[in-house]
Amino acid sequence: MKRTLLYTFIIMLFGMGLKAQINLVGMGNNYPNGNLDIVKWQALDPQSVTTFPTMLEGYYFATSAFDSYNSNYYITGISEDNTGLYSFNTLTNVENLGSASLYSNISEFDMSTGKMYNLKLETDDYISVYAYDINTNQDSLLGIIYEPGVNGIIVDAIGFDANNGILYYVGFTNDPALCLYAIPVRENQFSFTKTILNTTEPYNNITSVNFDNVNEKIYARNATFDTTYTYIGSYVVEIDKTTGDVLNRGELVEFPYFVGGSSSFDQNTGTFLLVGIDTANMAKMIAFNTYDNTYVAGFVPGNVSEIVCDNTVFVKNNYILTGVRQEPAFTFNLYPNPVSETLTIDYAAIEKVTVQIISTDGKQVIVQDFTAGNKIELNLSSLAPGAYMVNLLSGGKAASEKILVKQ
Repeated sequence: MKRTLLYTFIIMLFGMGLKAQINLVGMGNNYPNGNLDIVKWQALDPQSVTTFPTMLEGYYFATSAFDSYNSNYYITGISEDNTGLYSFNTLTNVENLGSASLYSNISEFDMSTGKMYNLKLETDDYISVYAYDINTNQDSLLGIIYEPGVNGIIVDAIGFDANNGILYYVGFTNDPALCLYAIPVRENQFSFTKTILNTTEPYNNITSVNFDNVNEKIYARNATFDTTYTYIGSYVVEIDKTTGDVLNRGELVEFPYFVGGSSSFDQNTGTFLLVGIDTANMAKMIAFNTYDNTYVAGFVPGNVSEIVCDNTVFVKNNYILTGVRQEPAFTFNLYPNPVSETLTIDYAAIEKVTVQIISTDGKQVIVQDFTAGNKIELNLSSLAPGAYMVNLLSGGKAASEKILVKQ
């Protein structure tokens, strides 16, 4: 399969492991003093937790968002008699509380520019789409979606395609039916499309919408119900942007409940994250691997919500250093895929090439250096069956491709 080598070091991060990769930020209760703490940690790792006391005494539900372009965590906060937009920079650990009269809890950042876009239902039937300037607290109205009969907006159901400038929102039409709104916010003339979702059960509640900017896919959680409104189960799903098909990727079998405002997506590893309450009434972080449709569940700091993923490193390497996603530098092919024994990689390089094989839990299982040439053969018979990432590094350039190892 032909892939493009890009000017990015992003895939070098896979060798550091899952815990070292997924940086999370949330808001926690500090019971001794009655205020709130910013909590930073690495997914599933209890040893990585650091806390930072804040000026806040409270916050508004589901208003958290993370600007990976500027490394800022945002939430609508309450401090004494003041309510405003609270920010915490994860690089400097500096906090601030400013005005935020126009900040919405249906908001998402464009990773490639640092701009924020939000949706508001200012009156029944009309969904307004805004570009929001945090620095000036000014909104620019991009356009209005007329949807007769709609009297609310679904929280935590928005994602942003930073490669193409498209805001996605899962909401109801006037049928009523669930649909996917696609809003190209970078165009001079406002427009949108809506695609009716082909759901899996009689009744579906789709939330926790996130966009994978590497593979350009939409992921979400779907709580399903039968014709008597009896709960069936919750699934991680992929939403096909073109057809509206809702594809089950995996059932979250032991989790009947979920913490609102806790979903996020790690762009480096393709991990969909959310907090579930298991059958023993224990809160756990769920890390769902979208490459092989498996998940692990474990540690999440107590009393922490409004969780976001800090994708600063991804944004720096994919957007800030490059400005835009790169045009092809050169290409390579690997085959067969799936592979059971010998993997062949055809390439063209004038410098040394390093090949890494990374498992889905982030472990580097094979690393080899090769001299300049045009063909590499790797014996993978020692690897357990499953999905792996093949990373090629050469001359400051890097690329990756997923493979499936079979017995």
